[in-house]
Amino acid sequence: MNAQYSGHDRRKGSNSQPETLEGTLERISWSAPDSGFVVARFRVEGELFPVVAVGEMFSPSPGDRYVLHGNWQEHAKYGKQFQFQSYDVQYPATREGIARYLASGLIRGIGKSTARKIVDHFGTETLTIMNEDIERLREVAGIGDRTLDKVRESWEKQRGVQNVMVFLKSHDISTTWAVRIFREYGADSVRVMQEDPYRLVVDIEGIGFVIADGIARSLGVEAQDERRILAGVGYVLREAARRDGHIAVPEEQFVRHAASVLEIDEHLLMEALRRAKDEGLVIGEDDMLFPPELYHAEVALTRSISAAFAEEWNMVDHRVLNDVLESVEENGDLRFNAMQVEAVHKAIAGPLCILTGGPGTGKTTTLRGVLEIARRLKWKTAICAPTGRAAKRIQEVTGFEAFTIHRLLEFDPVTMTFQRHDERPVEADLLVVDEMSMVDLPLMAALLRARRPGCRVVLVGDENQLPSVGPGAVLRDLIGCGEIETVVLTLVFRQSVRSSIISNAHRVREGYTPVFDSRISEGGETFFRELGSGENVADVLRELVTEQVPGQLHCDPVRDIQVLSPMHGSAAGVTHLNHVLQRELNGSSRVVYQHGEKIFRANDKVMQVRNNYEKDVYNGDIGYVTGYDQEENQLQVDFEGRTVRYAPEDVDDLVLAYAITIHKSQGSEYPVVVVPMVMQHRIMLRRTLLYTAMTRAERMLVLLGQRGAVATAVQSPFEKPRYGRLKERLREALR
Repeated sequence: MNAQYSGHDRRKGSNSQPETLEGTLERISWSAPDSGFVVARFRVEGELFPVVAVGEMFSPSPGDRYVLHGNWQEHAKYGKQFQFQSYDVQYPATREGIARYLASGLIRGIGKSTARKIVDHFGTETLTIMNEDIERLREVAGIGDRTLDKVRESWEKQRGVQNVMVFLKSHDISTTWAVRIFREYGADSVRVMQEDPYRLVVDIEGIGFVIADGIARSLGVEAQDERRILAGVGYVLREAARRDGHIAVPEEQFVRHAASVLEIDEHLLMEALRRAKDEGLVIGEDDMLFPPELYHAEVALTRSISAAFAEEWNMVDHRVLNDVLESVEENGDLRFNAMQVEAVHKAIAGPLCILTGGPGTGKTTTLRGVLEIARRLKWKTAICAPTGRAAKRIQEVTGFEAFTIHRLLEFDPVTMTFQRHDERPVEADLLVVDEMSMVDLPLMAALLRARRPGCRVVLVGDENQLPSVGPGAVLRDLIGCGEIETVVLTLVFRQSVRSSIISNAHRVREGYTPVFDSRISEGGETFFRELGSGENVADVLRELVTEQVPGQLHCDPVRDIQVLSPMHGSAAGVTHLNHVLQRELNGSSRVVYQHGEKIFRANDKVMQVRNNYEKDVYNGDIGYVTGYDQEENQLQVDFEGRTVRYAPEDVDDLVLAYAITIHKSQGSEYPVVVVPMVMQHRIMLRRTLLYTAMTRAERMLVLLGQRGAVATAVQSPFEKPRYGRLKERLREALR
């Protein structure tokens, strides 16, 4: 009697033929309960020592026999391992084997003595009888009602696990998802999935429509099934938010697109859409369709801003402000032009002020003036930014403590909620948000919900940067509504005018081709290295990063140079370039972690790609691998002097960071930036992307590639519009 299970294949792209390994599970050396991933030791016939096997396994039981299906791999640090992708549980067939199995502790109420009695009575039919008519255990001396109840409960639980896992295996569901499904529904897992597999989308984080739809279709759910269409409506609407940043979608456009994605007639889609609106699954307004959570976030943000404007504001005497600014100029290195003085006055005067402008126009200097006035007035200030790197940078340049928005709002990773809100607001008289272009709608709504009455808000950012990764174009909409005080700094300071990085960034912003030097030299700042006929991007980039730029600037190629690519794929994309640069810059360092194709060496430059509030590391944070703790089985990474430990199931949150996407670079600056620009990236060649990449460089900027690719980016529109009604709501509320 066998039960077959399937794990997720972590060795993407492996072409090797699967092998089989049979053995008895001796012990679990390490396990990740959430994913089912285990490092286990098996006793294998013919092997003197236990064999190490790694993979995903649900509810493993030492003493059980397994048939593992996978491949042998040579781990750089731990030696030979069997990496399995699926397995069979081999239930014992002999009297001795059955007795050992029942006495293993897996079944409550059955010890060694009772196990022997059961097997003596039923022989090799024991397991069949327990499956088909467990009441017959009463025939065994010593088993009464209480013992039978314990055995039945434990046995049914085990059978439930087996049934669920076999069911999931038959529908190609990985062990990772199987673990989560079984934990959510228990023995009802099969029933729930058969009744409505689309419940998984709502009930289990991480299981989206595509996975649930695959399960449903394998269960025989038709494409026209109303359950499928209802779930699909929500999926398509949220995909528009996730992929394109839309808060809402025009209904007519949505119907056409959703019917195409779900492969159904439009009239069926319309019927499901009407029901979705009636049940509050979708909100319609002015021929636009909103996911409920984004609709409510847009309304909430509008109400928060409107409430701030409705408060009474005590004006600060302009003479006092000017005296403070003059004092700051006399005692420090700050100088304010007329536009900056006006900006400071407006920031202090009212409930909400936006300070925007391109690089070198003095946004930071102006902000320092605002903060100095707040200090002199003895105001409590709270400064925040959307990422850890952006918060650290604004703290360095202003001298005031800064936080990520999540930390300022005291995000609770257990409840996934902010502990600061309207009933427990942030204790501040002045709230400053830097890198505002990166802040999405839900986060901005949460932040202003936590503004206490009387607190002034200053938003600082460059609206020409890339918009937020999350939904919405909040900064652009706040500026575009025309009702919020906005100061656009346009005067480029004399020292900035001399910077070819800044002057070229302004050229790109205005739609003109940048003017670069062709040869890298010690005194220069901006260079274009054109690819010659037959030249390979990776080869030329490797030479730039490892030899030419460090040779001219005498800089560290790992810590001072950052490669920024428009996208992940292609020969000029992040993934390939990271492999090349890891080999060139750190190939001689020892391997400290290897799993499938993911290899980290000591001193590797890595980046966190998801927010982890428990570890206090955030999407975009860059660190350096320091080692591996074998006793704790944890990878160690240094993030600016702080060691963070990663268990194997958390390591997927780390990627190599010798090269990163331009999107991931937002809010950061680097001494040297190298950007490959080739026509392979055509779909991503936009002016906003190029402008953002250029403004990340402090000392030197190198573009590598084809002039046509640069021209394509410069000539493109600044950014696609993002649908929503925030701008219109604010106009209606504030007029």
